Amino acid sequence: MDVDTLNKHYGTLGRIAFRQSPGGHPIAILIAPQGVCEISLYGGQILSYRVLGFQDALWLSPLAEFEDGKAIRGGIPVCWPWFGKAPDTFPPNTPSHGFARRSLWRVVGAEYASRETQLILELTENDATDKVWPYAYRLTLTVTLGDCLTVHLQTRNLSDKPFTYSEALHTYLRVGDARNISLHGIQEKAFTFNDTDTHDKIYPMPELTALINDPDMERQLAITSEDISAVVVWHPALESGLQDVSLGGPRHFICVEPANPHHIGGEITLAPGQAHVLTMRLQPSFLQ
Repeated sequence: MDVDTLNKHYGTLGRIAFRQSPGGHPIAILIAPQGVCEISLYGGQILSYRVLGFQDALWLSPLAEFEDGKAIRGGIPVCWPWFGKAPDTFPPNTPSHGFARRSLWRVVGAEYASRETQLILELTENDATDKVWPYAYRLTLTVTLGDCLTVHLQTRNLSDKPFTYSEALHTYLRVGDARNISLHGIQEKAFTFNDTDTHDKIYPMPELTALINDPDMERQLAITSEDISAVVVWHPALESGLQDVSLGGPRHFICVEPANPHHIGGEITLAPGQAHVLTMRLQPSFLQ
């Protein structure tokens, strides 16, 4: 659907609206009493989450590209049906992070209540697939804007045989200066970051409760997740050479990613008809 049709079918004055991205694809705007979030239908990707009284909790690169076939740098990309480098069973040069983040999702539901606004997006094999992924599936992304931002990513196997997949919500969290923050709740000692070293590591855990203390932005960011096998922490060095990240960009984000990655045997196998849901919640608060 185009933006006008989406606004006609799903738009609600003051709560749900759609606009066009720089690449021509629709972006949904959800408004609730507590704040605003924006979701690109291209990639099923949350781009922004702003709570009243705080700057955006998510980082979106000023150089982000919104073109077909390219991934959008920032926000919360959906990595599916594989995360990171493709499994060794796939052909060489298979693109990293799967095809969901480079596909156009469909709106299948939008509603609101007194304190919540919700959007439901869907992707199936009729919308997008890859020659290495010969399975029928239904991927459902439910985004609820309320007292926090809640994301449910459900995978359902519609095929007549089992399939195995991996996934992640590749969350880019905005910070004032990565050198001055501390990340708690993933290991016994708090994480700190610098300009010269890239941090890229998978930490096995069945659920996540993490907190970022950010004195420069005078806030905390709490991120929780369930039905995972690991969390990935990624922060690139300042001179990492990422083409769609501006000079100095890595100082203003870190990635904390709820995941079920194949790298550690954390992938998921679904029998025909079975489903699995990965849940994540994000909420800013004033620094204690």
